[in-house]
Amino acid sequence: MMFWIAILGGVLFVWLAVRLGFYETWTLLFNIVVSIYVSVFLTPILAEFAPASGGASSYHTALCLIVLAGGCFALLQGLSFVFLTGQFHIPFPRIFDVVFSGVLGFVAGFLVLSFAALALTTTPWAGHKIVGVLGLSQQSRPANLVCIARSCDLIHFFAGSDTSSDTPQAALERLLPMNTAHPAPRPRPPDANEPPRSGKGE
Repeated sequence: MMFWIAILGGVLFVWLAVRLGFYETWTLLFNIVVSIYVSVFLTPILAEFAPASGGASSYHTALCLIVLAGGCFALLQGLSFVFLTGQFHIPFPRIFDVVFSGVLGFVAGFLVLSFAALALTTTPWAGHKIVGVLGLSQQSRPANLVCIARSCDLIHFFAGSDTSSDTPQAALERLLPMNTAHPAPRPRPPDANEPPRSGKGE
């Protein structure tokens, strides 16, 4: 279900993208992808550098994700406005400003909601029944994060070191268990061939 919610978010971004135009929408999408990439890779470092205590520790990973992504996006968007979109307007044919802008806006909206889903899965809410209904259960997480992993792969192709074995997929998998409580192991059922144990200590 979360997949369809992300689809709906992408459709809402189409309207904004058509109003902005192709040049501005492309810049917006690029800043979103870079912000998500930076947040995914730097969140474990920030969480270790500034640990949280008490009840906030359960939401620490999600807060680090949001702070890093939001701060990076605000910085990139501000720089883009000062040096690019605020200074130059590049005219494109109408098919670019309508069709291609809509496609880029759809991808941007899908990515934003997918990132919000990623932040939610790192909190205790990930085990809630409603979250499972939305499609963010333990089993469906990989399918919901494919879009983020693919977009981060594009940035990693240019920014990643040739000697680095760390991939965006590995970085995403590192985030998920950070605040996920592991359920207690279920007792092993008794073996019929095993002799019964005495209740008294030897």
